[in-house]
Amino acid sequence: MKNKILVLGLALAFIFSTFAVINTYAQKAQKPIKGTVVSLHDIVMGGKGIVSKDEAKKLAENGNAIVFKSGKKIYFVYNEDGTFAGKKLANYAESTSVGIVGKTKTVNGINIIIMSMIDNM
Repeated sequence: MKNKILVLGLALAFIFSTFAVINTYAQKAQKPIKGTVVSLHDIVMGGKGIVSKDEAKKLAENGNAIVFKSGKKIYFVYNEDGTFAGKKLANYAESTSVGIVGKTKTVNGINIIIMSMIDNM
């Protein structure tokens, strides 16, 4: 009788721990922020910011900010190691819709994404 209770207790503990792990993974899955890759310089000068992939790469190499626009918000995007992700964003400049997964925050009024993944949508 004691063995049956012990086995039943262990089975229930295993089942509950499995559900706890599944719930943890489900909570970590983030939805991507959808938007487009744009030139900050072009937006500041009154344009829409739309540039080709080649233009974006040249701009990024010359130190111009390539940023992410989602709705009316402009985000500066950084890699998880803290480096600016403008050159990586430039590869997605011609895409009509890009998704970025990461943590967002606002520092002194500037919107920032710490990017963990980017892809065409």
